[in-house]
Amino acid sequence: MKRILAPWVGLGVLLVVTIGACMLCSQAGIALRNRYYTLPPEFQQILTHFQWIQRQHEEESPLLPVVYEGEAAADFKLEFAPHPLGLRKREVVMRNPFSTAPYPLSFSVIYQGNLITLFHPGYFACYQLPGLERNQDLEQKLNTRKFAYHWVLDSQLVALTTSGHYVSFSQEVWHPYLKPVPLSKQPKLFEDARYIVCTKCNGEWGGEAYFYDKQEHVYYLARATCPDAVVKHDGKYLLLSSLGHMLGSAELQQIDSPTTELTRWVGKNKPQERDFSVSYDAKLSQGKSLFDYQQILVESVFPLGHRLIYLVHWRSMSFLATWQNNTFRVVDPLFHAEVSGNQPVTTVYGSNVALISFNSIEEVEACCLYITSKEAVKINWSHQTVSRPYNDPTHLPVADSSYQVADSVEVQLVQ
Repeated sequence: MKRILAPWVGLGVLLVVTIGACMLCSQAGIALRNRYYTLPPEFQQILTHFQWIQRQHEEESPLLPVVYEGEAAADFKLEFAPHPLGLRKREVVMRNPFSTAPYPLSFSVIYQGNLITLFHPGYFACYQLPGLERNQDLEQKLNTRKFAYHWVLDSQLVALTTSGHYVSFSQEVWHPYLKPVPLSKQPKLFEDARYIVCTKCNGEWGGEAYFYDKQEHVYYLARATCPDAVVKHDGKYLLLSSLGHMLGSAELQQIDSPTTELTRWVGKNKPQERDFSVSYDAKLSQGKSLFDYQQILVESVFPLGHRLIYLVHWRSMSFLATWQNNTFRVVDPLFHAEVSGNQPVTTVYGSNVALISFNSIEEVEACCLYITSKEAVKINWSHQTVSRPYNDPTHLPVADSSYQVADSVEVQLVQ
């Protein structure tokens, strides 16, 4: 009798499991499962906003921790990571110490543990990191003349004076900078022992990344619309591009060797200074595409420890995530607010420090985001760029979203 009943018992168990799985996968089952699913407290508020957006779009909620999944196999998926980064959050407003013009003349850099920012009428403001206290001693040494732009090149602070000369700061004084400067008045995107990388963005008409070979003194061009960041990972160059046109797009390409894969520039001038409208349809090389998504912005990538972290902007939400196999896993909600700009630029300083500068429509730095393995500090040059919390009716303040907006220290002119 037991031998006769055994197959039927197994079949019954299989049938019960199958029915249970079907019920779980139904919308009623998913709703029941999601009701009792527990996320880390840091994710509760952004989950609430995710679900509110889904209701506005009349979308069915997926089974948590997944919050969105595209229909095609190549589409992206969003889900929550099991553990958040746990970054401390801080947001400040810093004022131009030298004039009423709020925004810097060039993109901020990190040099010898200081945030170095160039303000109108051409003077540097220096802030010690991470506390952002004014370093007026360094300012006195830097502001011996007026400047128009600045970078960190070969670990040196390099600046363009208003009289058109390039100088570098060493041994606490300025010296003529005799090496080639492949950049125009534009931020540096990346640098290693071989290349300096900068970019050109022409919106929906395209964009390019320029790899300047410091050994051969030539440029190599890659088509990319529009480059936000370059990181070197496992010996490969990862070039991230994102465009806010329409509903947005994002692409990540891998370049193994710029000198062999990309298009060599043969013009006499710097490629970024040519008339782009004449040659926008030029046949340029690209690296291997790792992803190419629509209806999402991926505005930065940088290393934190052993992982690559992405700044994702989706449906008016900004958060940090990892990426693998077409899946973005949310690891930090940042300020529970939109953190975005016209054309962000990311500069990586080692394996645990990144500075993301957000461009305004005037192509100046409107604000920047300083990120380390312990904290995220959003530095605003005007109250107009202070993050505004999600504006849906479900918004409730939580401990993770609290931050202080504070003015900089006493403003005074450096003589």
